[in-house]
Amino acid sequence: MARVVRRGESEPTQKGAVAARAFSLLRTGTGSWRLDSSGLWSYPAILPSPEQGSFLWLMLVAGTVPMPAKKRTAVFRPKAAVITKAAMPRVVRYESFRDGHDPFPTISWDKPIAMFPHKSIGKMTAADFRQQEASLLAMYPDATAEWEKTDKLASEFRELYLTLLHPVFLPYLQHLAPRFFRALGVDRSAATVAR
Repeated sequence: MARVVRRGESEPTQKGAVAARAFSLLRTGTGSWRLDSSGLWSYPAILPSPEQGSFLWLMLVAGTVPMPAKKRTAVFRPKAAVITKAAMPRVVRYESFRDGHDPFPTISWDKPIAMFPHKSIGKMTAADFRQQEASLLAMYPDATAEWEKTDKLASEFRELYLTLLHPVFLPYLQHLAPRFFRALGVDRSAATVAR
């Protein structure tokens, strides 16, 4: 079970707060972007950078269609990947799977493949969800350091990541970020996607 940060407990570290802010800025986009960044974002997968001692974040963006009457949102296959410097809102690469290279050409664009919210967060209040998300993002600096040393992720990070991440992203992460995916300890058969 993921750890819940309660009032009065220690606040996130400065590095964790910077990581959380960078993700927030990236996800909301800017008016100057001419990129399709709207939709459901995956939480960052950590990637090694070509620069020694540096890391990148890979985030996938899935298409969405709100269904207000049902209080749900239809989620479609990922339409783009955003790669940034870790914990920084500096985009290194943006890949549109619809307009550029599609690593998953057999998966339909037209049919929703899931609904949001997903089961593991379905009973959370919006405030609880935001608090859990802030906790996860604050863990990234320590998780990155651990991953660099051991190729593993702390169980607390893994559990919270897998609780908050929409499971629809797992098969795509398995293909695009295999080292990070292995560190998550997810059953490979549960995350298979046609390519």
